[in-house]
Amino acid sequence: MKVAIVTGASGGIGSQIAQDLCEKGYAVIGCYRNGSEVAFAMAEDINKFGVFEPYCLNLRSESEAEQAVKFAVSTYGKVDLLVNCAGIGEIAPLTECNRWEEIIDINLNGTIRMCRAVLPHMLRLGSGNIVNISSVWGECGAACEAPYSASKGGINAFTKALAKEVGVMGIRVNAIAPGFIDTDMNASLLSRDVEDIRDDIPLRRIGTPKDVSNALQFILDNSYLTGQIITVDGGWTI
Repeated sequence: MKVAIVTGASGGIGSQIAQDLCEKGYAVIGCYRNGSEVAFAMAEDINKFGVFEPYCLNLRSESEAEQAVKFAVSTYGKVDLLVNCAGIGEIAPLTECNRWEEIIDINLNGTIRMCRAVLPHMLRLGSGNIVNISSVWGECGAACEAPYSASKGGINAFTKALAKEVGVMGIRVNAIAPGFIDTDMNASLLSRDVEDIRDDIPLRRIGTPKDVSNALQFILDNSYLTGQIITVDGGWTI
């Protein structure tokens, strides 16, 4: 049985990824911060056919990141896959953004902390997969989301650098950059704004968490793929 750690597992994209991995036979440690009700409801459903272990994690703590990995290794013996999916954002002009330090610390530094924690175990195995969930805004930037864009751009550069660093040890590192996805993070937008965005997307539809999860499976199935940023946006940023 392969073992995966998924951060942000109680969110829209993370929960879909966790469920799909469980369906494919992975034991999943689903890390959450504030979504305990969602995580434990997922466990009740998924554990009827697979293995899903809810785990409360503060990504702003390096020691908690290390403990999460230790829990996975002590419980299941290894970690084959790390999916860094946790993320937060704030829509505001930079001069009015109150959460920029938190956004950078969770989105970018949290990703780095988890990679630092899991790499020693993957290096001992001589294999492993790390997939970081980025964003199209990490490639082209978004007005009124400067810290979020910076955090995701940092993830993209970090992904490429780490792939070069650990590829020779048999570890692959890639990222997925979703476009506009139907999740709670975007639920606050007005319907007319969503319609305007949909009209700008060549495929004329909003993305789903399943679209992102399918991209993860594409990465896992391609053993010669590393250091790549896979954009999943329906052609929005062409």
